[in-house]
Amino acid sequence: MIYDKFSQITDDRIVASLIGMPKAKFTALVKVFESAAQAIDRERVEKGEIKHVKQGGPKGYLDSYEKKLFFVLYYLKTYPTFDVLGFHFGFSGGHAHAHIDRLLPVLVRALTSLNVMPERTLTTPEEFSQLIDQ
Repeated sequence: MIYDKFSQITDDRIVASLIGMPKAKFTALVKVFESAAQAIDRERVEKGEIKHVKQGGPKGYLDSYEKKLFFVLYYLKTYPTFDVLGFHFGFSGGHAHAHIDRLLPVLVRALTSLNVMPERTLTTPEEFSQLIDQ
């Protein structure tokens, strides 16, 4: 669906408007994203949250790390509702929400490992107000 169209785009301006970065950076980030996802899966097995990492079964639309990374970056850049996001990617709004819940921590870990995460995150409206007043 949407990823197939994205993979054919050669104009970095359009790519950046969809995911917030040029295609070369996206391609480089895929490897780090994959490593972060695998590390999180290993930790979940070690903690006993899951018995083993899923290896079989039917393939979903997000069947590669490229598609998973594109999905989460597209969500963060365009910020559609989960129903709209699901529509664009071929599944329900509930599944879109579940995918974001699962993939966002992977992206955070990948960006943290590259030392490109913001130094501070805002958790309350008061923190935001204080930042604006500075």
